[in-house]
Amino acid sequence: MASKKEILGKIRILITQKFEDPQEAFNFFDKNGDGYLSKAELIELVKSAKVNRFLSKVVAKTIITGLDKDDNQKLNWKEFSKAVKVLLTEK
Repeated sequence: MASKKEILGKIRILITQKFEDPQEAFNFFDKNGDGYLSKAELIELVKSAKVNRFLSKVVAKTIITGLDKDDNQKLNWKEFSKAVKVLLTEK
């Protein structure tokens, strides 16, 4: 099973190598354009980072639980960008 560090590393690689910036990544995965990343949209982000199918659901739920400050079960740009900023500065 992949460790938290490995999973975050895969997400970091996805965001930095496939997109010009985090805003582009957010917009790409916000499929319905509502300004939020739902659990389903986060699952797609995690799968795109090459995290296995089973873990992608668990990781998406964990991301929402840890980062959703307004408790609406999805991430807005502010919540996502804050998390990405931390993710990109960690080694």
